[in-house]
Amino acid sequence: MQLTMFPGYPDLIGRKQAFVASGFGPTSSSQTVGDPLTLPGYETYIDCILEVPLDPTGTYFAQSQASFVGPRATWALFYYTAAGSKVTNGTNLSTYQFIVTGYSTGT
Repeated sequence: MQLTMFPGYPDLIGRKQAFVASGFGPTSSSQTVGDPLTLPGYETYIDCILEVPLDPTGTYFAQSQASFVGPRATWALFYYTAAGSKVTNGTNLSTYQFIVTGYSTGT
């Protein structure tokens, strides 16, 4: 998911950047690799995702997962229905927009 920052973000807090962004789900979901998150900007790394990304309709939510513990990990979203069941592989979520908040770091 390519994220688009909300106006006024990223906001610097010391050497970290707080962000609030949104992006659309994948055209074909994968519960194996998830939906990789990408922040705009050159060499910007996600440090953490603060809340559960939720689409405004309340139909789906996402669980964020880091590739490993440590700096410069990659992050992906795994999608679930509002009832809590995993979205099946191949589900089209491209019409659902998700709000993502977190902290990031530059190089």
